[in-house]
Amino acid sequence: MADKNNDNRRQDFRVDDMIPMRDAPMSIEEYESKKIHVGIRSRQGSMLRDMLGQDVFSENSMAANTDMAKAVEALDAKLNYLIGVNMLNDANRSNLQDRPVNLSVTGASFVSEGVYKEGDPIEVTLMLPAFPPTVLDLIGDVMWVKPKSKGRLLIGVRFFYRCEEEEDAISKYVFKRDREVIRLKNRQEEEADSA
Repeated sequence: MADKNNDNRRQDFRVDDMIPMRDAPMSIEEYESKKIHVGIRSRQGSMLRDMLGQDVFSENSMAANTDMAKAVEALDAKLNYLIGVNMLNDANRSNLQDRPVNLSVTGASFVSEGVYKEGDPIEVTLMLPAFPPTVLDLIGDVMWVKPKSKGRLLIGVRFFYRCEEEEDAISKYVFKRDREVIRLKNRQEEEADSA
């Protein structure tokens, strides 16, 4: 059985990074409507199940027909690449700006020029640096607000995940980025010790 405290620590794990993003306030009606829309990767899995008549990613299907599973995995990788390229070229994504973000599995904090108060619904679009780039249109709630200079706000957002793929993408990125930071720090310490 998993240790509940370890699960909570994992969810609260945070990393500072510079990520292309944008944020936008939402009405309560928009928020409630978007809460029920499933992310694109879940729709891909559903389409494959409909086309093939089974869940090709289940352990039973993969064990029963490894050739089909490998072909579907290759197709999935190619589709994800094409989706990533399309997202990069999408005119709606052109207004993403590199911004400092403190990111965790449960949410993010960042400086915004928007007008928010605690409890406001928000839409946050993040482009996670990966190959292909992963663009996530996330929704959430503003948990806290701190005034900054020039009318800007430092806000904390708790994400509301509409599918496991959204949460998995954030989780994998946060832990990958943390490992990179630790390796860089260790390398710098080794170089300083050898100098």
